Amino acid sequence: MVDVLVIGGGLAGWRAAEAAVKAGASVTLIANGTGNSPDIHAINVPVRADDSIELFIDDTLKSGGGACEPELVETLCRESVKLLDEFPFDRGADGSYKTIQPLGCSVPRCVSIDHKIGAWALAKIKRELSGKVSVIQARVTKIIQNCSLFTIHYSRGDDDASASARSVVIATGGWCGKYDFSDNPPELRGDGIALAQSLGAAVRDLDAVQYEPTVALAPTRLRGIPVITTMLHEGATFRNRLGEEFLPDKYANKDAISRAIFAEIEAGRGVGGGSGAEPPVDVGIWYDATGVPRAILETRYADTVQRYAACGVDITREPMLVAPAPHTSLGGVVIDASCRVLRPDGTPIPGLFAAGEVTGGVHGRNRLGGNAGTEVLVFGRIAGRASVLASRKNPGMEAAYFAFK
Repeated sequence: MVDVLVIGGGLAGWRAAEAAVKAGASVTLIANGTGNSPDIHAINVPVRADDSIELFIDDTLKSGGGACEPELVETLCRESVKLLDEFPFDRGADGSYKTIQPLGCSVPRCVSIDHKIGAWALAKIKRELSGKVSVIQARVTKIIQNCSLFTIHYSRGDDDASASARSVVIATGGWCGKYDFSDNPPELRGDGIALAQSLGAAVRDLDAVQYEPTVALAPTRLRGIPVITTMLHEGATFRNRLGEEFLPDKYANKDAISRAIFAEIEAGRGVGGGSGAEPPVDVGIWYDATGVPRAILETRYADTVQRYAACGVDITREPMLVAPAPHTSLGGVVIDASCRVLRPDGTPIPGLFAAGEVTGGVHGRNRLGGNAGTEVLVFGRIAGRASVLASRKNPGMEAAYFAFK
């Protein structure tokens, strides 16, 4: 029996475990992969003089098309600035934060650590929690709740076992791994949503999926790997097979850009092959970064340059063949600002919490570029702290605490 059991091996899960351990709880984490977390390049935090929490909130709400849960958006944006005290984000020679501008943001807002904040943060948390968290590599198949206790069944191939806990955090990511062409790992198949529903959780917006406009089609080794879209603010552009630029606004949100790309392909102006590609290959468009200054490509986007160079493609001189692909599932388990999982009638399920892409309501119908990393770091921490409080109270006391809070 542990105080808190976390389901999920990505950043949301490890952040929850980190917060729970710091609060003095005993923690077990069951992981079935790391999800998309290692691919998070940067996160949104308002750090510039021309930015603010209020502008961040406004950008997020606008991106969501009126479908965001305002309380969750406010929590995301206001809590984001606390990350500045935790992480040594990159700074320039003058001491100011280095920022890049993601799609949908009014100003540059993304900060990072060597453009690898996801991998960096995962490594840091795992290192600090080594020996303090029991880690099980397995897939959870069932959760049973009996009063204030949970029994969690999991499978490791032919080996089935179970564990028990006083509270549970579900942080299993989304479900875009179910698609044939996606930039998600295959383990992201919606397990967490099904587990929460089995306990009576409400869900929302399960028809909402954000497409990443720039997912590699070729070379074959890179197929399914996303290419960062912030290069559009550095001089990159899209071109059809005729070499024509076709986007009226290349700084629009990802959903608008993806629709424009699909329209170009459907009009017969897509590209059916490319540098290093071996047929057959799907039709896409050119993502042309040759207009980005070489110094910027080789510093801010060094990973992308090196990844393509290893396949014989020099993106400083030739374009990349990409197409939109399912990237983020925007709907999921309904939570409140304390990450409590809610029933259809709006009441919380005692002891059950969720954070990250498994939840719905933060992003509405379209996620603001850069908000994925902010979401998992902010809400993972909240879920971990709240789960410890729940593990130490009976359901009646827990309800009273959160009502007072």
